[in-house]
Amino acid sequence: MGRQFSHLLGTIGMLVVMLLWLSLLNPPKADRFVNGFAGARHEYKIVLGAALLAALFSLVAAIRGSKWWYIGVALSSGTLAFFTHSLSI
Repeated sequence: MGRQFSHLLGTIGMLVVMLLWLSLLNPPKADRFVNGFAGARHEYKIVLGAALLAALFSLVAAIRGSKWWYIGVALSSGTLAFFTHSLSI
């Protein structure tokens, strides 16, 4: 796997993290968007899956690309923890 591909994965991971945090600004619209994918009963799977995917992409970018991506790993792991906690309540 090349460095450019690793950086691309990291960038995609950070875009997913940004999308998750921006969804908190307009929850009704984000709720309708996610319900279109999985339905009202399974929307938490989409949110947690996206956060887990972002953490995985950032980790791959940190290992293969640049050590600066560890900041992205911390951000995506924090996002995963926040959304896991808020969906479990």
